[in-house]
Amino acid sequence: MPVVAKVVVGRSTGRALDYLVPRLLQIRVRAGTRVLVPLRTRVVQGIVIDISSSPGNESEKGLRAICEVSDAPSIQPVLISLAHWMAKYYCCSLGAALRCVLPSVLRKAQVRTLPRRGCYIFRSAREIDANERSLLEEKPPCQARLLLSLQHPERKLTLADAEKRVKRTSTLAHGTSTLAHGLERRGLVCIEKEQVYRHSQGKELCSQNRASELSAEQKTALREVAACIRDPEHSRPILLYGATGASKTEVYLGAIEETLRLGRTAMVLVPEISLTPQISEQLRSHFSSIQDQVIVLHSHLSRGIRVDAWRKIHSKQVRVVIGARSAVFSPINDLGLIIVDDEHEAAYKQEESPKYHARDIAVLRASQEKCAILLGSATPSLESFLNTRNGKYHLLRLGSHVDSCSLPVMRILDLRQLRRLGGRRQPILSEPLCSAIQERLNRREQTILFLNRRGFSTAMICTICGHVCQCPNCSLSMTYHHTGRLICHLCSHTVPSPSKCPSCRNSSIRHTGIGTQKIEEISRQLFPTARIVRVDADSMTRKNAYEEVLELFKLGQIDLLIGTQIIAKGLHFPNVTLVGIVNADFSLHITDFRAGERTFQLLTRIASSIRRGTIRGEVLIQTFTPFSPYIKFACQRNYEGFFEQEIRFRRYCGHPPFSHLILLTLRSSSREHADSLAKKVAHELAATLPPTVRIGEAVPAPLQRVKGKFRFHLAIRAKGISVVARALRITLDKLSIPSDVALSVDVDPHQLL
Repeated sequence: MPVVAKVVVGRSTGRALDYLVPRLLQIRVRAGTRVLVPLRTRVVQGIVIDISSSPGNESEKGLRAICEVSDAPSIQPVLISLAHWMAKYYCCSLGAALRCVLPSVLRKAQVRTLPRRGCYIFRSAREIDANERSLLEEKPPCQARLLLSLQHPERKLTLADAEKRVKRTSTLAHGTSTLAHGLERRGLVCIEKEQVYRHSQGKELCSQNRASELSAEQKTALREVAACIRDPEHSRPILLYGATGASKTEVYLGAIEETLRLGRTAMVLVPEISLTPQISEQLRSHFSSIQDQVIVLHSHLSRGIRVDAWRKIHSKQVRVVIGARSAVFSPINDLGLIIVDDEHEAAYKQEESPKYHARDIAVLRASQEKCAILLGSATPSLESFLNTRNGKYHLLRLGSHVDSCSLPVMRILDLRQLRRLGGRRQPILSEPLCSAIQERLNRREQTILFLNRRGFSTAMICTICGHVCQCPNCSLSMTYHHTGRLICHLCSHTVPSPSKCPSCRNSSIRHTGIGTQKIEEISRQLFPTARIVRVDADSMTRKNAYEEVLELFKLGQIDLLIGTQIIAKGLHFPNVTLVGIVNADFSLHITDFRAGERTFQLLTRIASSIRRGTIRGEVLIQTFTPFSPYIKFACQRNYEGFFEQEIRFRRYCGHPPFSHLILLTLRSSSREHADSLAKKVAHELAATLPPTVRIGEAVPAPLQRVKGKFRFHLAIRAKGISVVARALRITLDKLSIPSDVALSVDVDPHQLL
């Protein structure tokens, strides 16, 4: 009976193609197997997504056969299932979804994917008698030293490590390999080759016990999580809502410990790659006996390390996987627990197609793998907290602070009032903030200044004709940097800063707005003796620069740290007693219904980096809108008050989570082409969609031009995704999209720019 495989090929549209499976290959071909198949005049790699057996018929006579089965590792069935769901929910091709599941380095074969093999040497069990020892020392002393360096028969050394040991006491006349093989011929040592994995792990860590006894709330939370780990089939996703300082990490460690005790594996997701060293250090320290089975997986690792990490996970040699967004697709087996730390973070949302949300994929994977899932946050997303109210998620609270420390005072500095008191010119750093910084410097305490805008000035404007230096490729003013250049932060277009207005040729062109570079310059003028470091995308270009700065800050070798959102990512510093937020309004007035939620979460997160100890810390928030409820709720640390107000607003307006928002973006170098096609798509969809689905008009995006492409948005609101996905497929199949127009679909978008 013929066997037919459905294969998704390379960078195809994702439509599965049928191929016959030769009789000799049938035992090796399964769903997830990677195969080589003929496509037109070439042989390409594809992924088998389904196998079917059917009696031969005329339609199968023209099918071409699979050439061979690739020796590359196959893809797990659960990941194939996730790819199918992603293709339907996120309105993308199956091929695009499968590309998320398989790392690009394995998919494109950009590196030598075969694992490296290393040579190990160790002493044989045979004992050396006195005569043989004497002979060794007389004739080949280097062999004797090499042998004596292998102190225990069970201890293996690489040849490179063995050479280092011998070189400490003498100069080698021959290479270690020659000496080792000489000893092997005499039966004194054994040499074997083993697979060697490249890894990102640093030096070996010592075992570290928990810092303190768990609180009553932590013990209760851990008991409930452990019950879900033992019986995941009858449990719901857990939202661990822990106030700042409630130490959710201790619950995470206990949950992973219970999972490993049951012989299953765990996955820990963090929102930013920069947070993986911190969590991996904690896990490797806590689980010191299995350090080599705790592995980090993310896109910033070298290609070779990523290949080896993926292979090691696939071959069941890993018990805990740590990573950012893409790690949710790691091929870990027998999954017992998934932890999504800071589940509210927008960084879990992929910005390239397919635009999936890693938190939602994690919840789905946990359901399919029958494992527990723990979502943690001090400021949960509205979607997750509403799910606890609806009974979809189980809510666990960590309300008290385990070390009974006093939280920092949060004060609002009204820049309008300070300007009236200070005269016409309002300083960027207000007098109360400068005094507070100086006080910390006098006490040898540390300060963080936060401003979520890089560069020196956000624009250059002519005071005579009003000309603004804009990027020729984007609808955005160019940012002035202290290098004397204007840089577009969207497309990186760079030009020298003009000394005269390009329009009227007047020399009255001025810098306006502020960025982190200007804050750094002002701070150096105001506090000349302070040790000041700036952390942003411009200053942290060197590899490991960010980690090095954080280490110096922890050691107290930096007095004032100035940075963008990069420093507000779950970091805690022992000697920080002051955080200054230079302008809290930047994130508040963006054209996005989530702007208030983001502002509340950001202010709460920044405040969490301050020390909670005997000396009460302080957070000073400079703002022109002190009356904003989002800022007030953040200062009061009143998440539930914020939630109740925001959820009423969302319900009244029909915004998510009370509807699904689907955002279509059309891009083209021709404004007319993008506009015309956007209107045509809107017209066709309106005719196809039921009246319950609200579809807006095709309008220019808030950032109308980016990287030389004009952008138009089309927003759709619906109660469910499936009806919109069907209508989109019908509409796009009907329309012929010009080659110079790109259309992207974003389901549940996290930003509307």
